[in-house]
Amino acid sequence: MAAKRKVNRSTPANAVATKKAKVEEIKSTTTIDEIEDDDQNLMTTSANYMDDDDEEGDWESQSDEDGSDDEEGEGGESKTNKKRKTDNEVDNVTGGELEGLKETAELYKSNIFKLEIDELLQEVNVNYDKHKTLLSALKQLKSVFENIPEGKEELVKDYIKNFKKKQKIVAPILQSPPPEDALYKFKFEKPSSIQVVGSYALKTITKLKRAFNVDLAVQMPSSIFQEKDYTNNRYFYKRACYLATLAHAIQKSKKNFNIEFSTFNGDSHRPILIVKPTGDKSDVDFSKTKCIIRIIPTIAQDVFPPYRLAPNRNNIRHNSENSVATTTPTPQYNASILMDTSLSSSLAFLYEHSKNCAGFKDAIMLGRVWLYQRELESNRTGSGFSAFLFAMLMGYLLQGGLPQGGRKLSTGHSSYQLLRGTIDFLSTHDFEKEPVMIGEYDHPDFAVDHFRENYQISIVDPSGTINLAAHLTPSGLAQVQYEAKLAMASFNDTVDRFDTLFLRNVNDIKARFDNAFTIPVPNKESAHTTYTELTQSECPILVDHFAKSVSNILQRGLTNRVDLVAVQYDADLSWPINNTISSFASHIKVGLVLNPDNSPRLVDQGPDAQQKEACESFRQFWGDKAELRRFKDGSIVESVVWETQGYENRTLIVKSIVQYLLQHHFELEPELIWTGQQVYPYLHLSKHVPANLFSRQLDVSGFQPVMTAYTQFAKQLRDVDTSLPILINNIYPASSGLRYTSACVPHPMDFDHVVSHYPVTARYIDAMDVIVQLERSTKWPDDLAALQKVKYAFYVKIANELKNRVGVEAHVVAPHTDVQNDNENKLLKQGYIDVYYYGYIFRCHLHVPQESDALKNTINDKKSNDTKKKTQAQEALKAHEYLFHHQQRHTYYVQAMCVKYPAYSATVRLMKRWFGAHLLSLQISEELIELICAHVFLESHPWQPPVNALTGMTRVLELLATWDWQKGPLVVDIEGEMTELDRDIISQRFAKKKSFITMVVATAKDLDGTRWSSPRPNKAVAARVQMLAKASVATLDKTIQSGQIKNIKSLFVTPMQDYHVVIQLKASRCTRYYQNSRPQQSLLELNEEETDILGDTVYAKFDPVTEYIKELERIYGDVVLLFHDQFGGDKIGIVWNPTTAVPKQWKVNVGYNSVPVDMNKDGFLEPAKGKNEISNLVKPNFAAILREMERLGHGIIESINQS
Repeated sequence: MAAKRKVNRSTPANAVATKKAKVEEIKSTTTIDEIEDDDQNLMTTSANYMDDDDEEGDWESQSDEDGSDDEEGEGGESKTNKKRKTDNEVDNVTGGELEGLKETAELYKSNIFKLEIDELLQEVNVNYDKHKTLLSALKQLKSVFENIPEGKEELVKDYIKNFKKKQKIVAPILQSPPPEDALYKFKFEKPSSIQVVGSYALKTITKLKRAFNVDLAVQMPSSIFQEKDYTNNRYFYKRACYLATLAHAIQKSKKNFNIEFSTFNGDSHRPILIVKPTGDKSDVDFSKTKCIIRIIPTIAQDVFPPYRLAPNRNNIRHNSENSVATTTPTPQYNASILMDTSLSSSLAFLYEHSKNCAGFKDAIMLGRVWLYQRELESNRTGSGFSAFLFAMLMGYLLQGGLPQGGRKLSTGHSSYQLLRGTIDFLSTHDFEKEPVMIGEYDHPDFAVDHFRENYQISIVDPSGTINLAAHLTPSGLAQVQYEAKLAMASFNDTVDRFDTLFLRNVNDIKARFDNAFTIPVPNKESAHTTYTELTQSECPILVDHFAKSVSNILQRGLTNRVDLVAVQYDADLSWPINNTISSFASHIKVGLVLNPDNSPRLVDQGPDAQQKEACESFRQFWGDKAELRRFKDGSIVESVVWETQGYENRTLIVKSIVQYLLQHHFELEPELIWTGQQVYPYLHLSKHVPANLFSRQLDVSGFQPVMTAYTQFAKQLRDVDTSLPILINNIYPASSGLRYTSACVPHPMDFDHVVSHYPVTARYIDAMDVIVQLERSTKWPDDLAALQKVKYAFYVKIANELKNRVGVEAHVVAPHTDVQNDNENKLLKQGYIDVYYYGYIFRCHLHVPQESDALKNTINDKKSNDTKKKTQAQEALKAHEYLFHHQQRHTYYVQAMCVKYPAYSATVRLMKRWFGAHLLSLQISEELIELICAHVFLESHPWQPPVNALTGMTRVLELLATWDWQKGPLVVDIEGEMTELDRDIISQRFAKKKSFITMVVATAKDLDGTRWSSPRPNKAVAARVQMLAKASVATLDKTIQSGQIKNIKSLFVTPMQDYHVVIQLKASRCTRYYQNSRPQQSLLELNEEETDILGDTVYAKFDPVTEYIKELERIYGDVVLLFHDQFGGDKIGIVWNPTTAVPKQWKVNVGYNSVPVDMNKDGFLEPAKGKNEISNLVKPNFAAILREMERLGHGIIESINQS
């Protein structure tokens, strides 16, 4: 295949010869040979066509190779006839391979990256030899156009009317029709030339999921135009008449083509004719080629004097007394006419570069794939950018047109280097200040300053007269440059980002943008559109003008609050030839990428009060929101203030600005608002929770109160060490409530009024783990039992000191063991102090370094043969490291994530709510959720890290929906210490363990990736997580498409029909019920009959439901899987373990309540059908197990329902 791929890239020999002959003419005429007859057709030089059946190729796999085994290599040598290589030849090949490796290192990012690029190019390359029917269709169209008879001369307005009446074809005029008093005439004459242009002629077409374009330029003869036809749309009227005549000729030829009108790359001044196959299997049915033919009317370069169409010229003469309207330049209008002269010359420019630079075509193809995956081309988003502009910029960088005369790219560069250099230029160049001048024209009207003054963006063609970017919107360029910056970050990353650069679609509104809005396009009659007569002549389609206006307004108003304002709409217009265009885009979409530092800003400062004109402009722009303010530094400036408090409210400031500006400038309201506001209620207690239980002020202050309390407590605890024989070395938080990621913000409880304030459903209070590390000392005993006793004495001493010094309650919980249970691991039982600190409970654990040493000594004691004791020591050491090392470090890194990424905390909390809502709290640990969420922030490619919690949650759901846990580990560099060696080790270990571990989430401190994902979840749970995530992503897509943003609530509703059994709990006995996202308000009100159930004692972490579930798991863990929402859930879902349902051989300690498989419904044993003896197999007695569960849950179970 390598030889074949090389032949494809260099094109067949006869094609090269043909092109060489054409280059000489290009130099003198700047045109490509027209298609004159079948033998000289530019597109038939590669003549060896395949059979019709072979034309389709493997479209789904994006490969049209025929896989022939006897293809020829270089020099015509058949693979099957090659001679066996001699030893010298083998040596030469080896030397060549070494040279190739050296070249790869110099020209590509890495060997693997080069292989990936080669594979991609092979997949997207088009086999032009298989386009027999396409070429037949082109020849047929050429013949049809050349045989159109000359028409009679008529007034343009009459020609349009008569053509519609007689031929039933409406001339495609998108601007205002010719005036009734217009006297200019039109007469159809045969085309001067017909030629294939564009990427198909250059052979840079790529196979993508959409059909590619084949551009056929039909040059209108100069004789049909008059000297002044460049004014007042006269050229465009005649162009439309000519195009309508071409459409009628195709229709009249009775060849099976489907034809319709469209616009050329979104330019509403330049309609084109779209030709599609009918699928009739005729000789011109090119449907297998997966393309469309675009018929583009053009003119010669000398039809109009170029200076008449210079950027500073006005060519629309309105019947207006306003002198400004008649002298204002019409640069867009002028550029549209000039562009019809440039198709052949632009192709010649690109062809010359492709001839001199071997990697040029491949680089264009790579660029086209990169643009496609980001939907940056004009017909996709209305931006005005295209692969053609990308190619022209690459040619500009190759020819040495930089300001200092240097070249950014070299003809010796590889396709990767050319692509990277062009994207780098896009990411850094200021197009508004420095127009790109590919060529220059010696006329003062085409000076650089005129392009800069009349266009926001200028990319001037080789002739120096045409701004190829005239219709490129600032928003479109901003999107391209934003994506280019992200691409450069991927190129510079040490991790291979090939997939995110070329294989992944990026323009997913729910994941790409932090805020998104859908805005209706107003009517032309709206006074606030500023859609004047002059504006209409420059921009005939209202949505084009409205999109630009919205982009300019929002960019000015949002300033550096956003990194990107992306305005998108469907600009891919097409309509029947027998009718006028009936509909344009009715809505535009605005996507915002927020700046994490500036978006929550409360004040926008304007000009100084002394700048009168600037202040007037500022007040006009902001209306009533503008006010003059004095600031602390003494400055008096115009300002806009957004009064709000709290993280969540401040994240909505941008939404408020957008809504205000749209109302102020357009009197419009957005119809879809995607800002995260819709999911913020899930970060708080339900509105049904009475305010007297928990203060609503925490909705604003968030974690600040608990962190302030912890900081003060840690300071006071550190002061206690003056009374201890061993000093406190450090104090660490080790709880989700102290790392900003608990699903519910810790609420302080009024310890003095528990009975009179809190019902049973609100009596749960979390005890947040705190690690108190004591310094290492030889005073600690080496014996483990003695060490535990000394630790307990320390607990008592610290508790007494806190009571005496700080005046808070501190309860010492001693290690509790069951003396009657010999199997209990007494080494696991640890004491602690619960400190009741001003509404919060801090559970303090003393970390003594010698404790782990003692456990390790027990494990490694070669003199001891006590296997049980060593096993228990290993179990205790694992628990010790989990609490005192892993939890503490994890908390530290998660805290750092919350500080670095403001949206990370809310994203984690939403995902914990999501897992809880789907009854997965018991199966997925909090730490695992935190690491999975961290991945979308640390590995955010191809986007920036999310700044909005809803965007963050969306990306996490998409990750869970698409990640294949069996193929690779999820690597999360939360510590920021990951090396390439670490990644290699992770991959190696995963390959050994992937059949045993379901979810591998590896970090630099956990290269195995099993610390937080073993033994749970199992494969069944992981499959359910992926299924639920896919359903959630689909729900989000439907929500955006329908605009019914309220439907997002369904993300947090889980289907219950999949469980074998559902235990309905008594909500009135669930102490965490107040955390339920949809609680019954009556159950949260104080019930006098139940006030004495728990008395006035404050119970730390008192959760009967969790204890009940732990008991069920201890007894029936091998038989059932239990599912529950720990955040106030009142249901327990049960799934019978399918592996235990299989009958097993009976034994005394089978492990669960069982029943013989041969027991009948009456309780008697009888052999199964066809058997003579009673089987010794047993199976779980599910009915009895359920009754046992009901007995164990007496008092908290409402009902049990089986499916």
